[in-house]
Amino acid sequence: MKERIVAIMTANERTVSRHIALAKKIVFYRLPEGEKVETVENPVLRRIREEGIELGKMGEGARHLGTGRIIPEFLAKKGADIFVAATIGEGMRQNLLEAGIRPVEASGSIEEILENLKRGDIS
Repeated sequence: MKERIVAIMTANERTVSRHIALAKKIVFYRLPEGEKVETVENPVLRRIREEGIELGKMGEGARHLGTGRIIPEFLAKKGADIFVAATIGEGMRQNLLEAGIRPVEASGSIEEILENLKRGDIS
C-alpha cells in the first residue's frame, strides 16, 4: 500500500468533529501504519479567534468563514492525501479534489476510521 497522509477534523483526538469550521484540531496520520504524524490547530478556528468573529450572531450557513477555501489550501500545504470530516459541502469537496485530496465523509471513532481506510472499506 502506498503511503498516504490522512487529515481528520477533531476536538478530542478520539472522534471526528461534527462541524469542520468549529473543530479544535486537525490530526494527521500516516497510512498504512496509522501512526499520528502531527496535531495542529484548525486554521479556521484560529481566524475566528484572531478576528474576534462572534458566531452566535450568525445563522448556520451565513457565517462565510471561508472554510471551503482555507481548509483545502492548508491541507495541500501539509501534504494531505485524504481528508475526513463528518460532512463535506459541495464547494469544499470540489476544492479538495482540485488540490488532489480525496474527501471522505465519516463520523465516529478515529481509530475505526483509520482501520476502515487501511482495509479500503471507506471510499
